[in-house]
Amino acid sequence: MRFAIILICFVVASCSANRLVETTLYFGQSKPDGGMITEKEWNNFKENYIARVFSHGSTVLSATGSWLDPASHKLITEPTYVVIHTYKKSPSMSKQIDSLRYWYKNLFQQQSVLRIDRKVKASF
Repeated sequence: MRFAIILICFVVASCSANRLVETTLYFGQSKPDGGMITEKEWNNFKENYIARVFSHGSTVLSATGSWLDPASHKLITEPTYVVIHTYKKSPSMSKQIDSLRYWYKNLFQQQSVLRIDRKVKASF
């Protein structure tokens, strides 16, 4: 009986020890005036905002995204940067991630920055 309790505690602890949250953010590169966010503007945002919030690292991917513009009801296709960060769940990190979205929308006149959170089991 004692062995069974120890085994159950070990299994529960090992299952929860590697449970993390993975957040994926989608940063569109089109500006409302028809221009594009320059590579220099993106790199400045990445260095001054993203790197500070995700100080333990993140992954940045170049992609092409499509979304339905609610104002024009047209499908917009644009270059996009996808930023992925894995971390232990915390309210303060969630607020910092939302601040990234806020500043990006504010600085570059964006309608939105898509955020997807999911629970993951990961090890390093």
